[in-house]
Amino acid sequence: MVSATPVFEDGSRTSAYGSKEFSLELWDRVRNRGIAPTFAGPLSDDPELRLEFLVGARDFGFELVDLDDEAEVARLRAMSPPRFPLQPQQLLIADALNAAVDEAAIEIVRRGSKTTSIMIWCHGRCKCRPGYQVTFSAQSGVKGSARLREWKTRLDAVTPPDDQDLPPWLRNRGPRQTRQQTRAATLFDIELPRDEPTRRGFKIMLGEVGKGIYYENGSTFLVLKPDAEAYRGEAGDVSWIDEMQELDPEAGADLMAGLVPLQDTKEGGLIVCSGTAGEARVGPFWERVERLRRGDGIGGLDFCAPEDTPWELVEDEERAMELLQTVHPGIGTLTTLEKMRKNWHKLDKPKWAREYLSLWPETFGVRAVPAEQWADAAMSRRVPIPQRVAFGMAIKPGGGVAAIVAAWRNAKGVAYIEVVEHRSGTAWMPERAAELTTKYRGSTIAYDDIAEGKATATEMLTLPRRPRLRMQTYRETAAGCVQILRDLERGKLRHFDQTGLNAAAARAAKRETRNDQGVWLWTPAERGEDITCLDAATRALRNWDQHFGTRRASTGVVIAA
Repeated sequence: MVSATPVFEDGSRTSAYGSKEFSLELWDRVRNRGIAPTFAGPLSDDPELRLEFLVGARDFGFELVDLDDEAEVARLRAMSPPRFPLQPQQLLIADALNAAVDEAAIEIVRRGSKTTSIMIWCHGRCKCRPGYQVTFSAQSGVKGSARLREWKTRLDAVTPPDDQDLPPWLRNRGPRQTRQQTRAATLFDIELPRDEPTRRGFKIMLGEVGKGIYYENGSTFLVLKPDAEAYRGEAGDVSWIDEMQELDPEAGADLMAGLVPLQDTKEGGLIVCSGTAGEARVGPFWERVERLRRGDGIGGLDFCAPEDTPWELVEDEERAMELLQTVHPGIGTLTTLEKMRKNWHKLDKPKWAREYLSLWPETFGVRAVPAEQWADAAMSRRVPIPQRVAFGMAIKPGGGVAAIVAAWRNAKGVAYIEVVEHRSGTAWMPERAAELTTKYRGSTIAYDDIAEGKATATEMLTLPRRPRLRMQTYRETAAGCVQILRDLERGKLRHFDQTGLNAAAARAAKRETRNDQGVWLWTPAERGEDITCLDAATRALRNWDQHFGTRRASTGVVIAA
Protein backbone atom coordinates (compact mmCIF):
# COMPACT_ATOMS: atom_id res chain seq x y z
CA MET A 1 0.00 0.00 0.00
CA VAL A 2 1.16 3.54 -0.63
CA SER A 3 1.76 5.76 2.36
CA ALA A 4 0.86 9.43 2.48
CA THR A 5 3.66 11.85 1.69
CA PRO A 6 4.32 14.34 4.56
CA VAL A 7 2.82 17.77 4.05
CA PHE A 8 5.36 20.33 2.90
CA GLU A 9 6.40 23.00 5.34
CA ASP A 10 6.19 25.57 2.54
CA GLY A 11 2.46 25.65 1.92
CA SER A 12 2.56 27.74 -1.24
CA ARG A 13 4.91 29.19 -3.81
CA THR A 14 4.68 31.71 -6.61
CA SER A 15 5.30 30.00 -9.95
CA ALA A 16 4.95 30.20 -13.70
CA TYR A 17 2.10 27.72 -13.50
CA GLY A 18 -0.26 30.58 -14.14
CA SER A 19 -2.19 30.76 -10.88
CA LYS A 20 -1.23 33.22 -8.17
CA GLU A 21 -0.19 30.40 -5.90
CA PHE A 22 0.85 26.79 -6.35
CA SER A 23 -0.16 25.21 -3.06
CA LEU A 24 1.91 22.19 -2.10
CA GLU A 25 -0.47 21.50 0.76
CA LEU A 26 -3.38 21.46 -1.71
CA TRP A 27 -1.57 18.94 -3.94
CA ASP A 28 -1.14 16.56 -1.01
CA ARG A 29 -4.67 17.10 0.22
CA VAL A 30 -6.21 16.35 -3.21
CA ARG A 31 -3.92 13.40 -3.87
CA ASN A 32 -4.52 11.75 -0.51
CA ARG A 33 -8.31 11.96 -0.68
CA GLY A 34 -8.42 9.24 -3.35
CA ILE A 35 -8.32 5.48 -2.83
CA ALA A 36 -4.86 4.02 -2.37
CA PRO A 37 -3.40 1.70 -5.02
CA THR A 38 -2.99 -1.93 -4.07
CA PHE A 39 0.70 -1.75 -4.94
CA ALA A 40 2.98 1.24 -5.46
CA GLY A 41 6.65 1.96 -6.01
CA PRO A 42 8.45 4.99 -4.55
CA LEU A 43 6.80 8.41 -4.77
CA SER A 44 8.38 11.83 -5.25
CA ASP A 45 7.30 15.04 -3.54
CA ASP A 46 9.66 17.33 -5.47
CA PRO A 47 7.80 20.63 -6.01
CA GLU A 48 9.64 21.48 -9.25
CA LEU A 49 8.67 18.14 -10.79
CA ARG A 50 5.08 18.61 -9.68
CA LEU A 51 5.11 22.05 -11.23
CA GLU A 52 6.11 20.56 -14.62
CA PHE A 53 3.07 18.29 -14.45
CA LEU A 54 0.80 21.27 -13.75
CA VAL A 55 2.24 23.13 -16.76
CA GLY A 56 1.28 20.19 -18.96
CA ALA A 57 -2.10 19.85 -17.27
CA ARG A 58 -3.05 23.45 -18.01
CA ASP A 59 -2.54 22.94 -21.77
CA PHE A 60 -4.93 19.98 -21.62
CA GLY A 61 -7.54 21.93 -19.68
CA PHE A 62 -6.90 20.58 -16.17
CA GLU A 63 -6.40 22.69 -13.04
CA LEU A 64 -5.36 21.91 -9.49
CA VAL A 65 -8.25 23.07 -7.31
CA ASP A 66 -9.87 22.05 -4.06
CA LEU A 67 -12.33 19.32 -5.02
CA ASP A 68 -14.53 20.28 -2.08
CA ASP A 69 -14.92 23.80 -3.46
CA GLU A 70 -18.05 23.21 -5.53
CA ALA A 71 -18.16 26.80 -6.81
CA GLU A 72 -14.61 26.59 -8.20
CA VAL A 73 -15.25 23.22 -9.81
CA ALA A 74 -18.46 24.58 -11.38
CA ARG A 75 -16.57 27.65 -12.67
CA LEU A 76 -14.02 25.43 -14.42
CA ARG A 77 -16.67 23.31 -16.09
CA ALA A 78 -18.55 26.42 -17.25
CA MET A 79 -15.55 27.77 -19.14
CA SER A 80 -15.37 27.48 -22.92
CA PRO A 81 -13.91 25.04 -23.66
CA PRO A 82 -14.67 23.42 -20.28
CA ARG A 83 -11.78 22.78 -17.92
CA PHE A 84 -11.59 20.02 -15.36
CA PRO A 85 -10.20 19.62 -11.85
CA LEU A 86 -7.23 17.28 -11.48
CA GLN A 87 -8.20 14.05 -9.72
CA PRO A 88 -6.30 12.28 -6.91
CA GLN A 89 -5.03 9.42 -9.08
CA GLN A 90 -3.64 11.88 -11.64
CA LEU A 91 -1.47 13.53 -9.00
CA LEU A 92 -0.48 10.11 -7.70
CA ILE A 93 0.60 9.03 -11.20
CA ALA A 94 2.75 12.16 -11.48
CA ASP A 95 4.45 11.51 -8.14
CA ALA A 96 5.08 7.87 -9.12
CA LEU A 97 6.62 8.82 -12.48
CA ASN A 98 8.73 11.54 -10.85
CA ALA A 99 10.42 9.00 -8.55
CA ALA A 100 14.06 8.14 -9.24
CA VAL A 101 13.56 4.80 -11.04
CA ASP A 102 14.64 3.34 -14.40
CA GLU A 103 11.30 1.67 -15.19
CA ALA A 104 7.71 2.22 -14.12
CA ALA A 105 4.59 0.11 -14.63
CA ILE A 106 1.21 1.86 -14.44
CA GLU A 107 -1.76 -0.53 -14.26
CA ILE A 108 -5.10 1.20 -13.74
CA VAL A 109 -8.53 -0.12 -14.64
CA ARG A 110 -10.52 1.34 -17.55
CA ARG A 111 -11.76 4.92 -17.21
CA GLY A 112 -9.15 5.71 -14.58
CA SER A 113 -7.40 8.55 -16.51
CA LYS A 114 -4.21 6.52 -16.92
CA THR A 115 -3.26 7.47 -20.48
CA THR A 116 -4.31 11.12 -20.20
CA SER A 117 -2.31 11.58 -16.99
CA ILE A 118 0.87 10.08 -18.41
CA MET A 119 0.52 12.25 -21.52
CA ILE A 120 0.12 15.37 -19.38
CA TRP A 121 3.28 14.39 -17.49
CA CYS A 122 5.25 13.90 -20.74
CA HIS A 123 3.94 17.14 -22.25
CA GLY A 124 4.82 19.14 -19.15
CA ARG A 125 8.37 17.83 -19.14
CA CYS A 126 8.82 18.59 -22.83
CA LYS A 127 7.59 22.18 -22.35
CA CYS A 128 9.78 22.81 -19.31
CA ARG A 129 12.99 21.03 -20.34
CA PRO A 130 14.84 22.15 -23.50
CA GLY A 131 15.92 19.27 -25.72
CA TYR A 132 13.87 16.67 -23.85
CA GLN A 133 13.08 13.56 -25.92
CA VAL A 134 10.04 11.32 -25.46
CA THR A 135 9.04 8.34 -27.60
CA PHE A 136 5.53 6.87 -27.51
CA SER A 137 3.99 3.66 -28.86
CA ALA A 138 0.58 2.08 -28.39
CA GLN A 139 -0.42 -1.52 -29.16
CA SER A 140 -0.21 -0.74 -32.89
CA GLY A 141 0.88 2.07 -35.18
CA VAL A 142 -2.77 2.85 -35.95
CA LYS A 143 -3.62 3.18 -32.26
CA GLY A 144 -0.63 5.46 -31.71
CA SER A 145 -1.81 7.77 -34.49
CA ALA A 146 -5.34 7.77 -33.09
CA ARG A 147 -4.05 8.79 -29.68
CA LEU A 148 -2.09 11.69 -31.19
CA ARG A 149 -5.20 12.91 -33.03
CA GLU A 150 -7.19 12.82 -29.77
CA TRP A 151 -4.53 14.83 -27.97
CA LYS A 152 -4.31 17.32 -30.85
CA THR A 153 -8.06 17.90 -30.71
CA ARG A 154 -7.88 18.62 -26.99
CA LEU A 155 -4.77 20.81 -27.18
CA ASP A 156 -6.14 22.81 -30.11
CA ALA A 157 -9.37 23.42 -28.22
CA VAL A 158 -7.72 24.54 -24.99
CA THR A 159 -4.62 26.24 -26.42
CA PRO A 160 -5.37 27.10 -30.07
CA PRO A 161 -2.48 27.45 -32.54
CA ASP A 162 -1.40 31.04 -33.17
CA ASP A 163 -2.28 30.72 -36.86
CA GLN A 164 -5.73 29.27 -36.20
CA ASP A 165 -7.43 32.06 -38.16
CA LEU A 166 -5.34 31.50 -41.31
CA PRO A 167 -6.45 29.17 -44.12
CA PRO A 168 -5.12 25.60 -43.74
CA TRP A 169 -2.50 25.98 -46.51
CA LEU A 170 -0.84 28.89 -44.66
CA ARG A 171 -0.70 27.31 -41.21
CA ASN A 172 2.46 25.99 -39.51
CA ARG A 173 4.66 28.17 -41.76
CA GLY A 174 5.65 30.83 -39.23
CA PRO A 175 6.43 34.49 -39.99
CA ARG A 176 8.23 35.02 -43.31
CA GLN A 177 10.14 37.93 -44.84
CA THR A 178 9.14 39.45 -48.15
CA ARG A 179 11.52 39.14 -51.12
CA GLN A 180 12.32 42.87 -50.86
CA GLN A 181 13.18 42.56 -47.16
CA THR A 182 15.47 39.59 -47.80
CA ARG A 183 17.23 41.44 -50.68
CA ALA A 184 17.73 44.57 -48.58
CA ALA A 185 19.14 42.55 -45.71
CA THR A 186 21.65 40.86 -48.04
CA LEU A 187 22.80 44.08 -49.72
CA PHE A 188 23.18 46.19 -46.60
CA ASP A 189 24.18 43.44 -44.14
CA ILE A 190 21.10 44.01 -42.00
CA GLU A 191 20.16 41.35 -39.47
CA LEU A 192 16.47 40.63 -39.81
CA PRO A 193 14.44 40.13 -36.62
CA ARG A 194 14.09 36.49 -35.65
CA ASP A 195 10.76 34.74 -35.46
CA GLU A 196 8.98 35.36 -32.19
CA PRO A 197 8.07 32.27 -30.15
CA THR A 198 4.49 31.16 -30.58
CA ARG A 199 2.06 31.51 -27.72
CA ARG A 200 1.71 27.80 -27.02
CA GLY A 201 5.28 26.82 -27.92
CA PHE A 202 4.77 23.63 -29.95
CA LYS A 203 3.46 22.21 -33.21
CA ILE A 204 1.73 18.89 -33.82
CA MET A 205 2.60 16.88 -36.94
CA LEU A 206 0.21 14.12 -38.05
CA GLY A 207 2.02 12.99 -41.20
CA GLU A 208 3.36 9.47 -41.56
CA VAL A 209 6.94 10.78 -41.39
CA GLY A 210 7.98 12.59 -38.23
CA LYS A 211 4.65 12.06 -36.48
CA GLY A 212 4.57 13.75 -33.09
CA ILE A 213 4.79 17.04 -31.19
CA TYR A 214 7.70 19.43 -31.75
CA TYR A 215 8.49 22.08 -29.16
CA GLU A 216 10.19 25.41 -29.76
CA ASN A 217 12.72 24.65 -27.02
CA GLY A 218 14.00 21.67 -29.03
CA SER A 219 12.04 18.97 -27.19
CA THR A 220 10.20 16.25 -29.11
CA PHE A 221 7.38 13.78 -28.48
CA LEU A 222 7.65 11.18 -31.24
CA VAL A 223 4.93 8.64 -32.03
CA LEU A 224 6.48 5.38 -33.26
CA LYS A 225 5.25 1.93 -34.18
CA PRO A 226 5.70 -0.69 -31.42
CA ASP A 227 8.53 -2.27 -33.38
CA ALA A 228 12.16 -2.53 -32.28
CA GLU A 229 13.27 -1.42 -35.76
CA ALA A 230 11.34 1.85 -35.42
CA TYR A 231 13.51 2.76 -32.44
CA ARG A 232 16.88 2.13 -34.10
CA GLY A 233 18.96 5.31 -34.07
CA GLU A 234 16.56 7.16 -31.76
CA ALA A 235 17.31 8.42 -28.26
CA GLY A 236 14.92 9.10 -25.45
CA ASP A 237 14.71 10.53 -21.96
CA VAL A 238 11.35 8.77 -21.66
CA SER A 239 10.13 5.76 -23.64
CA TRP A 240 6.42 5.12 -23.08
CA ILE A 241 4.45 2.08 -24.30
CA ASP A 242 0.70 2.24 -23.70
CA GLU A 243 -1.74 -0.71 -23.70
CA MET A 244 1.30 -2.91 -23.48
CA GLN A 245 -0.71 -5.97 -22.48
CA GLU A 246 -1.92 -6.17 -26.11
CA LEU A 247 1.56 -6.76 -27.55
CA ASP A 248 2.53 -10.21 -28.74
CA PRO A 249 4.87 -11.63 -26.03
CA GLU A 250 7.71 -12.28 -28.45
CA ALA A 251 7.35 -8.92 -30.21
CA GLY A 252 7.10 -7.22 -26.82
CA ALA A 253 10.35 -8.78 -25.67
CA ASP A 254 12.09 -7.60 -28.86
CA LEU A 255 10.65 -4.11 -28.38
CA MET A 256 11.97 -3.90 -24.83
CA ALA A 257 15.40 -5.04 -26.05
CA GLY A 258 15.32 -2.14 -28.53
CA LEU A 259 14.14 0.39 -25.93
CA VAL A 260 16.84 -0.06 -23.31
CA PRO A 261 19.69 1.40 -25.42
CA LEU A 262 17.67 4.60 -25.93
CA GLN A 263 18.50 5.63 -22.36
CA ASP A 264 22.21 4.75 -22.56
CA THR A 265 23.24 8.37 -23.07
CA LYS A 266 20.44 9.91 -21.00
CA GLU A 267 20.86 10.69 -17.32
CA GLY A 268 17.69 9.75 -15.47
CA GLY A 269 16.12 7.93 -18.45
CA LEU A 270 12.82 6.17 -17.81
CA ILE A 271 10.81 3.42 -19.51
CA VAL A 272 7.08 3.69 -18.77
CA CYS A 273 4.85 0.67 -19.40
CA SER A 274 1.10 1.19 -18.99
CA GLY A 275 -2.02 -0.84 -19.56
CA THR A 276 -4.69 -3.02 -18.01
CA ALA A 277 -4.72 -6.73 -17.24
CA GLY A 278 -4.08 -8.93 -20.28
CA GLU A 279 -5.46 -12.25 -21.46
CA ALA A 280 -2.58 -14.23 -19.97
CA ARG A 281 0.18 -13.89 -17.43
CA VAL A 282 2.84 -13.60 -20.07
CA GLY A 283 4.81 -10.87 -21.81
CA PRO A 284 6.83 -7.80 -20.78
CA PHE A 285 3.91 -5.93 -19.21
CA TRP A 286 2.94 -8.82 -16.92
CA GLU A 287 6.61 -9.28 -15.98
CA ARG A 288 6.83 -5.64 -14.86
CA VAL A 289 3.48 -5.70 -13.05
CA GLU A 290 4.65 -8.80 -11.19
CA ARG A 291 7.93 -7.07 -10.27
CA LEU A 292 5.99 -4.06 -8.98
CA ARG A 293 3.82 -6.34 -6.86
CA ARG A 294 6.93 -8.05 -5.45
CA GLY A 295 8.65 -4.73 -4.73
CA ASP A 296 11.46 -5.77 -7.07
CA GLY A 297 13.18 -2.48 -7.96
CA ILE A 298 10.58 -0.98 -10.28
CA GLY A 299 8.35 2.09 -9.90
CA GLY A 300 4.72 2.67 -10.72
CA LEU A 301 1.19 2.02 -9.48
CA ASP A 302 -1.17 -0.95 -9.59
CA PHE A 303 -4.89 -0.57 -8.82
CA CYS A 304 -6.02 -4.19 -8.70
CA ALA A 305 -8.28 -6.54 -6.79
CA PRO A 306 -6.57 -9.14 -4.56
CA GLU A 307 -5.25 -12.13 -6.49
CA ASP A 308 -7.17 -14.51 -4.23
CA THR A 309 -10.53 -12.86 -5.06
CA PRO A 310 -13.14 -15.68 -5.23
CA TRP A 311 -14.72 -15.98 -8.67
CA GLU A 312 -18.14 -16.22 -7.04
CA LEU A 313 -17.67 -12.62 -5.89
CA VAL A 314 -17.11 -11.43 -9.48
CA GLU A 315 -20.31 -13.14 -10.62
CA ASP A 316 -22.41 -11.55 -7.86
CA GLU A 317 -23.45 -8.06 -9.02
CA GLU A 318 -23.68 -6.32 -5.65
CA ARG A 319 -20.50 -7.81 -4.24
CA ALA A 320 -18.67 -7.09 -7.50
CA MET A 321 -19.71 -3.42 -7.31
CA GLU A 322 -18.52 -3.21 -3.70
CA LEU A 323 -15.14 -4.62 -4.69
CA LEU A 324 -14.95 -2.34 -7.72
CA GLN A 325 -15.23 0.77 -5.57
CA THR A 326 -12.11 -0.26 -3.66
CA VAL A 327 -9.91 -0.49 -6.78
CA HIS A 328 -11.39 1.94 -9.35
CA PRO A 329 -10.07 5.47 -8.76
CA GLY A 330 -12.40 7.05 -11.32
CA ILE A 331 -15.79 6.18 -9.82
CA GLY A 332 -17.60 9.32 -8.75
CA THR A 333 -15.34 11.59 -10.79
CA LEU A 334 -14.61 10.27 -14.28
CA THR A 335 -17.39 7.69 -14.39
CA THR A 336 -20.28 6.44 -12.28
CA LEU A 337 -21.16 3.25 -10.52
CA GLU A 338 -24.27 2.93 -12.69
CA LYS A 339 -22.16 2.87 -15.84
CA MET A 340 -20.02 0.19 -14.25
CA ARG A 341 -23.15 -1.86 -13.55
CA LYS A 342 -24.13 -1.61 -17.22
CA ASN A 343 -20.69 -2.79 -18.28
CA TRP A 344 -20.92 -5.68 -15.81
CA HIS A 345 -24.10 -6.81 -17.59
CA LYS A 346 -22.76 -6.21 -21.12
CA LEU A 347 -19.34 -7.88 -20.88
CA ASP A 348 -18.47 -11.49 -20.25
CA LYS A 349 -17.20 -11.81 -16.68
CA PRO A 350 -13.56 -12.78 -17.47
CA LYS A 351 -13.17 -9.68 -19.64
CA TRP A 352 -14.92 -7.46 -17.10
CA ALA A 353 -12.65 -8.77 -14.34
CA ARG A 354 -9.55 -8.00 -16.45
CA GLU A 355 -10.55 -4.50 -17.48
CA TYR A 356 -12.25 -3.25 -14.32
CA LEU A 357 -10.58 -5.22 -11.52
CA SER A 358 -7.11 -5.75 -13.07
CA LEU A 359 -7.49 -9.49 -12.44
CA TRP A 360 -5.14 -11.38 -14.73
CA PRO A 361 -6.47 -14.83 -15.75
CA GLU A 362 -5.47 -17.38 -13.16
CA THR A 363 -4.50 -20.82 -14.42
CA PHE A 364 -2.52 -21.99 -11.42
CA GLY A 365 -3.50 -25.22 -9.69
CA VAL A 366 -5.04 -27.03 -12.69
CA ARG A 367 -2.90 -29.96 -13.79
CA ALA A 368 -2.44 -30.05 -17.58
CA VAL A 369 -0.79 -33.48 -18.03
CA PRO A 370 -3.15 -36.37 -17.14
CA ALA A 371 -1.48 -38.35 -14.32
CA GLU A 372 -2.72 -41.76 -15.47
CA GLN A 373 -1.63 -41.26 -19.07
CA TRP A 374 1.78 -40.03 -17.93
CA ALA A 375 2.24 -43.08 -15.70
CA ASP A 376 1.25 -45.40 -18.57
CA ALA A 377 3.89 -43.76 -20.81
CA ALA A 378 6.75 -44.60 -18.41
CA MET A 379 9.25 -47.31 -19.45
CA SER A 380 11.04 -49.53 -16.95
CA ARG A 381 14.30 -49.51 -18.92
CA ARG A 382 15.98 -47.04 -21.19
CA VAL A 383 16.73 -47.51 -24.85
CA PRO A 384 19.88 -45.97 -26.36
CA ILE A 385 19.62 -42.49 -27.81
CA PRO A 386 19.90 -42.95 -31.58
CA GLN A 387 22.45 -41.07 -33.65
CA ARG A 388 19.63 -39.20 -35.36
CA VAL A 389 18.12 -37.13 -32.53
CA ALA A 390 16.91 -33.62 -31.69
CA PHE A 391 17.48 -31.66 -28.50
CA GLY A 392 15.69 -28.88 -26.64
CA MET A 393 16.76 -26.70 -23.76
CA ALA A 394 14.85 -24.67 -21.17
CA ILE A 395 15.85 -22.32 -18.36
CA LYS A 396 13.76 -21.40 -15.35
CA PRO A 397 13.03 -17.63 -15.16
CA GLY A 398 15.90 -16.10 -13.22
CA GLY A 399 18.39 -18.73 -14.42
CA GLY A 400 18.35 -20.87 -11.24
CA VAL A 401 17.75 -24.22 -13.01
CA ALA A 402 18.14 -25.44 -16.59
CA ALA A 403 17.59 -28.65 -18.55
CA ILE A 404 18.52 -30.26 -21.87
CA VAL A 405 16.29 -33.06 -23.19
CA ALA A 406 16.63 -35.38 -26.20
CA ALA A 407 13.67 -36.44 -28.38
CA TRP A 408 13.15 -38.74 -31.34
CA ARG A 409 10.54 -41.02 -32.94
CA ASN A 410 10.91 -44.63 -34.03
CA ALA A 411 9.77 -46.09 -37.33
CA LYS A 412 6.23 -46.49 -35.97
CA GLY A 413 5.98 -42.83 -35.01
CA VAL A 414 6.29 -43.41 -31.25
CA ALA A 415 7.99 -40.44 -29.55
CA TYR A 416 10.72 -40.86 -26.92
CA ILE A 417 11.91 -38.10 -24.57
CA GLU A 418 14.89 -38.38 -22.25
CA VAL A 419 16.45 -35.86 -19.87
CA VAL A 420 20.14 -35.49 -20.70
CA GLU A 421 21.03 -32.83 -18.12
CA HIS A 422 19.03 -31.13 -15.36
CA ARG A 423 21.20 -28.95 -13.18
CA SER A 424 21.39 -25.70 -11.23
CA GLY A 425 22.45 -22.53 -13.00
CA THR A 426 23.31 -22.10 -16.68
CA ALA A 427 27.13 -21.89 -16.73
CA TRP A 428 27.38 -25.57 -17.69
CA MET A 429 25.06 -25.33 -20.71
CA PRO A 430 27.35 -23.96 -23.50
CA GLU A 431 30.00 -26.69 -23.18
CA ARG A 432 27.43 -29.46 -22.71
CA ALA A 433 25.47 -28.29 -25.76
CA ALA A 434 28.66 -28.30 -27.84
CA GLU A 435 29.46 -31.85 -26.70
CA LEU A 436 25.99 -33.13 -27.63
CA THR A 437 25.81 -31.62 -31.11
CA THR A 438 29.35 -32.86 -31.81
CA LYS A 439 28.62 -36.40 -30.63
CA TYR A 440 25.25 -36.63 -32.39
CA ARG A 441 26.16 -35.30 -35.80
CA GLY A 442 23.44 -33.36 -37.56
CA SER A 443 21.51 -32.72 -34.35
CA THR A 444 20.40 -29.27 -33.21
CA ILE A 445 19.28 -27.77 -29.90
CA ALA A 446 16.06 -25.75 -29.89
CA TYR A 447 15.84 -22.71 -27.60
CA ASP A 448 13.48 -19.80 -27.01
CA ASP A 449 14.71 -16.39 -28.12
CA ILE A 450 13.57 -14.57 -24.98
CA ALA A 451 15.37 -13.56 -21.77
CA GLU A 452 17.56 -16.36 -20.31
CA GLY A 453 17.26 -18.56 -23.41
CA LYS A 454 18.49 -15.81 -25.72
CA ALA A 455 21.33 -14.80 -23.40
CA THR A 456 22.56 -18.38 -23.03
CA ALA A 457 22.36 -19.02 -26.78
CA THR A 458 24.45 -15.91 -27.36
CA GLU A 459 27.09 -17.24 -24.96
CA MET A 460 27.14 -20.55 -26.84
CA LEU A 461 27.96 -18.80 -30.11
CA THR A 462 31.20 -17.42 -28.62
CA LEU A 463 32.69 -20.89 -28.07
CA PRO A 464 35.47 -22.13 -30.37
CA ARG A 465 33.36 -25.26 -30.88
CA ARG A 466 29.91 -23.82 -31.47
CA PRO A 467 26.85 -25.98 -30.78
CA ARG A 468 24.25 -26.10 -33.52
CA LEU A 469 21.24 -24.12 -32.32
CA ARG A 470 17.74 -23.64 -33.66
CA MET A 471 15.60 -20.75 -32.43
CA GLN A 472 12.01 -21.77 -31.68
CA THR A 473 9.19 -19.22 -31.47
CA TYR A 474 6.64 -19.42 -28.69
CA ARG A 475 3.98 -20.35 -31.26
CA GLU A 476 6.09 -23.33 -32.37
CA THR A 477 6.56 -24.34 -28.74
CA ALA A 478 2.81 -23.99 -28.19
CA ALA A 479 2.23 -26.46 -31.04
CA GLY A 480 4.66 -28.79 -29.29
CA CYS A 481 2.62 -28.61 -26.08
CA VAL A 482 -0.46 -29.74 -28.00
CA GLN A 483 1.53 -32.55 -29.61
CA ILE A 484 2.75 -33.85 -26.24
CA LEU A 485 -0.85 -34.24 -25.02
CA ARG A 486 -1.98 -35.79 -28.32
CA ASP A 487 0.83 -38.35 -28.23
CA LEU A 488 0.02 -39.21 -24.60
CA GLU A 489 -3.66 -39.70 -25.42
CA ARG A 490 -2.85 -41.93 -28.41
CA GLY A 491 -0.25 -43.97 -26.54
CA LYS A 492 2.55 -42.68 -28.79
CA LEU A 493 4.76 -41.05 -26.13
CA ARG A 494 7.39 -42.81 -24.02
CA HIS A 495 9.59 -41.46 -21.22
CA PHE A 496 12.03 -43.15 -18.84
CA ASP A 497 10.49 -42.39 -15.46
CA GLN A 498 13.07 -39.72 -14.62
CA THR A 499 12.48 -37.75 -11.44
CA GLY A 500 12.88 -34.26 -12.91
CA LEU A 501 10.58 -34.97 -15.84
CA ASN A 502 7.95 -36.67 -13.65
CA ALA A 503 7.94 -33.73 -11.25
CA ALA A 504 7.61 -31.24 -14.13
CA ALA A 505 4.67 -33.14 -15.63
CA ALA A 506 2.95 -33.19 -12.24
CA ARG A 507 3.50 -29.44 -11.70
CA ALA A 508 2.54 -28.17 -15.16
CA ALA A 509 -0.63 -26.21 -15.89
CA LYS A 510 -1.85 -24.43 -19.02
CA ARG A 511 -1.21 -20.75 -19.60
CA GLU A 512 -3.38 -19.14 -22.27
CA THR A 513 -1.56 -16.74 -24.58
CA ARG A 514 -4.34 -15.88 -27.04
CA ASN A 515 -7.84 -16.87 -25.96
CA ASP A 516 -9.32 -16.33 -29.40
CA GLN A 517 -6.85 -18.73 -31.01
CA GLY A 518 -6.55 -21.33 -28.25
CA VAL A 519 -2.78 -20.91 -28.06
CA TRP A 520 -1.28 -21.99 -24.72
CA LEU A 521 2.01 -22.93 -23.08
CA TRP A 522 3.07 -24.84 -19.99
CA THR A 523 3.23 -22.85 -16.75
CA PRO A 524 3.98 -23.92 -13.16
CA ALA A 525 0.85 -24.94 -11.24
CA GLU A 526 2.34 -23.04 -8.30
CA ARG A 527 4.61 -20.03 -8.64
CA GLY A 528 8.30 -20.77 -8.48
CA GLU A 529 8.07 -24.49 -9.26
CA ASP A 530 10.48 -26.07 -11.74
CA ILE A 531 9.04 -27.40 -15.02
CA THR A 532 12.19 -26.94 -17.13
CA CYS A 533 12.40 -30.65 -18.01
CA LEU A 534 8.92 -30.62 -19.57
CA ASP A 535 9.62 -27.31 -21.36
CA ALA A 536 12.85 -28.70 -22.79
CA ALA A 537 11.16 -31.99 -23.78
CA THR A 538 8.40 -30.11 -25.60
CA ARG A 539 10.95 -28.01 -27.46
CA ALA A 540 13.01 -31.08 -28.35
CA LEU A 541 10.06 -33.06 -29.73
CA ARG A 542 8.83 -30.07 -31.72
CA ASN A 543 12.37 -29.68 -33.08
CA TRP A 544 12.30 -33.33 -34.21
CA ASP A 545 8.84 -33.13 -35.76
CA GLN A 546 9.65 -29.95 -37.68
CA HIS A 547 13.15 -30.69 -38.90
CA PHE A 548 14.03 -34.38 -38.49
CA GLY A 549 10.85 -36.42 -38.82
CA THR A 550 9.64 -35.48 -42.32
CA ARG A 551 10.67 -38.81 -43.82
CA ARG A 552 8.30 -40.56 -41.40
CA ALA A 553 5.18 -38.62 -42.41
CA SER A 554 3.63 -41.86 -43.71
CA THR A 555 3.55 -43.39 -40.21
CA GLY A 556 0.29 -41.68 -39.39
CA VAL A 557 1.71 -39.36 -36.75
CA VAL A 558 -0.22 -36.10 -36.68
CA ILE A 559 2.09 -33.13 -36.23
CA ALA A 560 0.48 -30.06 -34.65
CA ALA A 561 0.78 -27.07 -36.94
